[in-house]
Amino acid sequence: MKKISLFIALLILSSNLSARENPFEPTQTYNEEVARLMEIDESYPDEFDNQEKYYIKEIQDNMKANSINKDTKASNEKKEPEVLTEEKVKKLITQAQQKTVSETKKIVKELKEQKPEEIIYVKPRTDVSYEKEILPFLKLEYTNEKLQLQSKYKVFKKFTLPNKNKMILDFYANENFYTIREDLNSTNFTKITVGNHKKDKFFRVVVELSDTPLNYEVTYDDNQVTIYKLEQM
Repeated sequence: MKKISLFIALLILSSNLSARENPFEPTQTYNEEVARLMEIDESYPDEFDNQEKYYIKEIQDNMKANSINKDTKASNEKKEPEVLTEEKVKKLITQAQQKTVSETKKIVKELKEQKPEEIIYVKPRTDVSYEKEILPFLKLEYTNEKLQLQSKYKVFKKFTLPNKNKMILDFYANENFYTIREDLNSTNFTKITVGNHKKDKFFRVVVELSDTPLNYEVTYDDNQVTIYKLEQM
């Protein structure tokens, strides 16, 4: 603002001096006037600055007042809590019931559309073979249909206990071992027991059957014994 006032004063001074023959040549009067204006500019009061500050403060106060009015108005315009009447409560209950019925129908429909799991029954295999070395000199192999005993010793006696569903085989041998018992995973042969008779130089094999020994057949050679389950007529 000070610079604008100085500029205007210089223009007025310039116009007053324009009648001279050479306006570009400084004169004593011109220099004195310039010095006076510069002195005025340096000691110029802050009147205009104060007016600007006052104007800015006035705008800020107005904006603050408007903001307070808006907040007060917004606060006054807040809705009061809604009062639930009997009619509104019934309406809410009806809407909840309808939603529940709709969801229930959807679940029932999904359950109906699901296919039941297919259950596949697998018939037990009769050709699965199990092998086990009972003793270093006695090997067992069996399925559901037959049982085989392999040994380097020979069988010299065979007999049965029909009332106990047992078949007994005696082998010549001079061995030393404790009695061994094994459960069998077979439908026709349930258990095998091997006991030692060292004093009499033989060991005995007892095969427990699921049926009477009359329904089984036995064959044997020098190093193998085979017991078959006969087919029922």
